[in-house]
Amino acid sequence: MHTEIQIEPIQRTRTVPRPIISGGTTETLPKGNAKTQSTATESFSISDISVAPVLAQPLVSEEFDIDKKALARLLVNVTRNFAGNIDDWQFSVSDSLDDLILRCTNRLNVKGNIDHIEVLQDDAHLRLILKRFIANRSTVYLIPIRPVIELRHRNRKLYHILLSFIKSLPYGGLFPKYESRIDWLWEFLFEEVENYKDNKEIIKNHSTTFYARYKTFLEDYEIRDWKILLDKYRPRKPIYKQIKELLLKAETIDFQVPFQLSVRDEYDCVFEHWESFLVVDRTDSAFANGYIQMLNDCSNDYDIISTYQHTIAEDGNIEPFDETIPHRLSRLEEFISDLNELLNEL
Repeated sequence: MHTEIQIEPIQRTRTVPRPIISGGTTETLPKGNAKTQSTATESFSISDISVAPVLAQPLVSEEFDIDKKALARLLVNVTRNFAGNIDDWQFSVSDSLDDLILRCTNRLNVKGNIDHIEVLQDDAHLRLILKRFIANRSTVYLIPIRPVIELRHRNRKLYHILLSFIKSLPYGGLFPKYESRIDWLWEFLFEEVENYKDNKEIIKNHSTTFYARYKTFLEDYEIRDWKILLDKYRPRKPIYKQIKELLLKAETIDFQVPFQLSVRDEYDCVFEHWESFLVVDRTDSAFANGYIQMLNDCSNDYDIISTYQHTIAEDGNIEPFDETIPHRLSRLEEFISDLNELLNEL
């Protein structure tokens, strides 16, 4: 049975922001998770299931030409794998495949801690996406780039280390990524700023001014080997020493873990958890606030707070859950929060 979640607004703290994050390479970010992508022509979900009484309606809608015998067989194997021995189950002659499917899904929920199952079909091939609730994530993790830019003439070595490191991360925002949501936000902000064009103070500190000035520079900046630069770097100021100490931990952080997270229903929700990590100009800027507002608006229609890890199951291949994901995610969020705090102190 799916755990009931109360949707709450995305939060952002100002001093030690624990905004939303993502992590890994500089490649174009894919939409969705590769494991859950399929050439499936039909899909539906089985969730919020109770065993009794027997359903008045067929479990699988007639509009989906699913082989229920194959589905039941696969669910039996999955149940044995994640929820223990079921050889002692008793059935009567009146029991149907629907009864067996319901019994398996209930056992998977109670004993296997599986909260949601998606069934995909491609021709005659069935694949299950098993999802397990791991946390509520109502924070957006922000990485401000403006303090780094301001190091350009004060501390050039640290400037190149930080800029190269941040650009190597797979986060959206101020670096070119495949993200229509961010493109739309910039268009909106440039239109909105027209209302303040006579207010020089607002225009001076507005995100669009920063973006117009540094967009091309940030896109064209060539990433350097920040690890080699960091190894040679000998900071003197305490804040610079703290930044080096933190970056030395980067190799122990899994920046890709947000891409292994799922929302409950991939087919309805327009949000991915890696979108909760963002490179911004400042943590209190129009861009940062506009992005958070977009996520809050999204949360009114979709459950983007609940976080699931997932695995796949198909005939001959049942993959285990990665039990280390919650810990790796927690370490990543802590790392980005610490980085955020140090950058804001520069």
